[in-house]
Amino acid sequence: MTTIDKNASIAIVGAGPAGLSTAWFLGKQGFHNVTVLEKLGQIGGLCNSITVDGLSYDLGANYVTWAYEETLAIAREVGATTYEEKPYTSIDIAPDRKTFKYRPLSEAALYNAYTGAPISLCSFLAAATRYLYLRRKLSAIIDAPGYLATIHEHPELCVTFREWLDQHGLIDLATLFQFPITIMGYGTLDEIAAPYALRYMSVKTFFPMVFGRAPFSWIVGSWPRRFTDGFQRLWERVAWRVDVRLNVNIQKITRGAGGIQIDMEYPQQNDNALQIVKDTQRYDYLILACPLMPPVFAQLGLLRNPDEQYVTDQIQFNPYCMTTFWIDKMKMPDPIAPILPIPAPGTPWAVARQFQDNGSMFTQFYTCPTPKQTNDQVITEVRGLAKLLDGQIDDSQSRWHTFDRFTYFQHFTPAAIKAGIYARLADMQGKDRTFYVGGATDFELVEPIVVHSKYIVGKHFAGMQR
Repeated sequence: MTTIDKNASIAIVGAGPAGLSTAWFLGKQGFHNVTVLEKLGQIGGLCNSITVDGLSYDLGANYVTWAYEETLAIAREVGATTYEEKPYTSIDIAPDRKTFKYRPLSEAALYNAYTGAPISLCSFLAAATRYLYLRRKLSAIIDAPGYLATIHEHPELCVTFREWLDQHGLIDLATLFQFPITIMGYGTLDEIAAPYALRYMSVKTFFPMVFGRAPFSWIVGSWPRRFTDGFQRLWERVAWRVDVRLNVNIQKITRGAGGIQIDMEYPQQNDNALQIVKDTQRYDYLILACPLMPPVFAQLGLLRNPDEQYVTDQIQFNPYCMTTFWIDKMKMPDPIAPILPIPAPGTPWAVARQFQDNGSMFTQFYTCPTPKQTNDQVITEVRGLAKLLDGQIDDSQSRWHTFDRFTYFQHFTPAAIKAGIYARLADMQGKDRTFYVGGATDFELVEPIVVHSKYIVGKHFAGMQR
């Protein structure tokens, strides 16, 4: 029994992981009249990969962990392979920013991020073990599909992650958590809501991060991993099996009792030339797999209903930059290096050189810019760090230089979560023939996005009971 006719026409706006996984799961349930509309000339959203000298680099989403069950299931079906990431190091930069040293990440994690006091290894391991115990107890809440719709019923979780760590005597883990959370763009531990961090740091993610490489790797496997051809190429493989239309400029979306009307423009080939075609298509249902921020609704010509206004006006985001250069001379002991203690915003927080052992000097810099910082100022800071690390930027090979500034991590404040914002968002599903998937609906990480897409398809389209 299904709740929606499988012959229904469905438009999905956005060809990132949310839109493509939703189309994938709809296809699995027998829906065959599904079209994904993407404004850009490429798919993948924040999964952005490039190839340099035959090697693939991820400029957006990068790792998969033991917890990526749904994503890896799709990858196996479409033939996307992975490889094990090598161990991390860390960079300790002197306060005057004139000298630095590399040190193991395990050593860098053994100090209190708020006081600077050292932490004994025994205290650290005790805290890590306690975290695993508490996180496992929370599994029924945090790992359940659609968990955020009921998270307000647990006010003890609707706090910042630092508050949650303090409440449970786990502040010794703060520096360790800063790497995957703060440095990767999700905000400081004083800002990010505990449900997001707990969702991210599941048992299957946290255990290998602390204990997995030795002596337990033979039990849990080798994590984290990367896609051999890049994360974006996974979604390209998915796109081969669904109907995706690129370079679609949506001008207006009109919703009514009879369905969805989308006025659009797109290029159409005429011999060796492209011409812009104006078109109007009608669909039975609309799935928004794009950022749910007010400016995006305006770009789509989609009038927000009162529920959408209430929810989307409260969505916040973080700016985040990826800068790459081909850098000679510099040599890192391991391919990934967060800078700990974390420097001030506006300066690079991490450096990556995935294939330097293969002779590739392609180097990636992760930066959380300040609100007023220009792109040129971010690049200047990157150049300064490269010089400090004894690197010499090769400006003669411009094809290796890239800069991307993302509107990243759609999220709500702990107060909004406690007030039931996600329950309101869950109640919106299906109203005005519209559904919502993507980072704002769960947590802006690929696996939770994919899991949520599967949940929405199962619950609202295929009528599956949860």
